[in-house]
Amino acid sequence: METLSPSFYEPETRWNFEVTEKRKRIWGRELEILFEIDRVCKKHRLSYWLEGGSLLGAARHKGFIPWDDDLDIGMPRSDYEKAREIMPKELNYPFEWQDFYTIMNLCSEDQVHPYRRIPFAKIRNRETTALENYPMPSIVNQGIWIDIFPLDDAEDGQGFTGEMLKIEREVYASIYGGEEMKAFVLSPNYVSAIPKDDLVNIYKLPLVDRFRMYEQIIISFDGVSTRISNKFHELVEGRYPLIKREWYSETVEVDFEGFHFPAPSEYTKVVTAIFGENWMEPVITHIHGAVFDTEIPYTEYLKKPDLHIE
Repeated sequence: METLSPSFYEPETRWNFEVTEKRKRIWGRELEILFEIDRVCKKHRLSYWLEGGSLLGAARHKGFIPWDDDLDIGMPRSDYEKAREIMPKELNYPFEWQDFYTIMNLCSEDQVHPYRRIPFAKIRNRETTALENYPMPSIVNQGIWIDIFPLDDAEDGQGFTGEMLKIEREVYASIYGGEEMKAFVLSPNYVSAIPKDDLVNIYKLPLVDRFRMYEQIIISFDGVSTRISNKFHELVEGRYPLIKREWYSETVEVDFEGFHFPAPSEYTKVVTAIFGENWMEPVITHIHGAVFDTEIPYTEYLKKPDLHIE
């Protein structure tokens, strides 16, 4: 596996932003996860690409966005489904695949905040700490992570219709939405794509069955559209543009912190679609409010939160 030199962790200024040793150590842990993902994907011929802010970072900074603290990748839906089966068996300790199903195997429905009912996976380092908002029970891995987003078919007015998108939204609302959303979707004033009686029955299903139904619908639409999207950002956050599938038809290697990782061949078009024409002009934001510790396992941190290293 690739290794990072001691000099990687030295503080520096990038784009007028002070990158501390602590931030570098968070990046280092995330890169270690990415090295492991890359190893397994190459072994099993699974496709993946840098995604979202990580793709922007590669295009603009040849690495992390200086004020960012996470790393994202995307996978075609078909390869994501294969990864779900392969990764738990192939990942070396302390790395661990985590998705909705692995969380629900450990928790009851009322322990999983809607924000944690996510339609994507994480690979976490069990020997570190990364505590986000909406804490989970200590039995759930809460180490430093990389997000893995399946890229799914999106509305294009041809093979994928607005009615199909509405079906996806209505089923996902039964997972992510609260009682207000439920009341709205089931109200007489809302014209649903799914018959109301069927929607009522969907809401009666256990949470895991609703999630499984959502993914089965997503998979049934796979490959019909000329456009793709990150469904979490599209359905939940309403901010993900629809990307032309042809931009992902080939893969190139891009520089990221001195290493090379896959990106869609038309990655500048992808970045422009997501971040706008002025994506080369940085806007400093702080992405996460997570509590990070790169050296102490979350199990120990939860017992002694004063161990956190500022």
